[in-house]
Amino acid sequence: MKRTTTATLALVLALGLMPQAARAQNNNWNPFTWFSHNQDPRLTAVGIGVGAGAGVASYLMARKHGNPAVRHASYGTAYGVTAFACAAVYPIVGTIVLNRPLTPREMYDGVADCVVPVIGGWLVDSWLPHTAWIDGTPPPRPRARHHK
Repeated sequence: MKRTTTATLALVLALGLMPQAARAQNNNWNPFTWFSHNQDPRLTAVGIGVGAGAGVASYLMARKHGNPAVRHASYGTAYGVTAFACAAVYPIVGTIVLNRPLTPREMYDGVADCVVPVIGGWLVDSWLPHTAWIDGTPPPRPRARHHK
């Protein structure tokens, strides 16, 4: 079991070391934009708030209550319920805060951060292709040629 766990952890760490695709529009490196996946900083605040709420709810579900002490939910059940609740609440709160629909990439990053905290969004950002539909940017318009 230790060998499998160690191999899985090594794989996750190796995936984190993979180089990111180059983006021509992002030529100045800022640690906050790296942390927020080059998205709106308000979405980072939403993710931190919703994630903290889910963490507190998970703790309260799994701690022992009463006399004699009884745990009403196992750790796995508490994690599953709160991860699902976080994944359901994040897009709603993000849409309200930004006052616009979330792009698919913003939604996928936020939901992945709910399921796998901290590294989930980075994994999704590195695995998803950068297309106009996923990034939420309009496709480039063809330039009209004017003939004289």
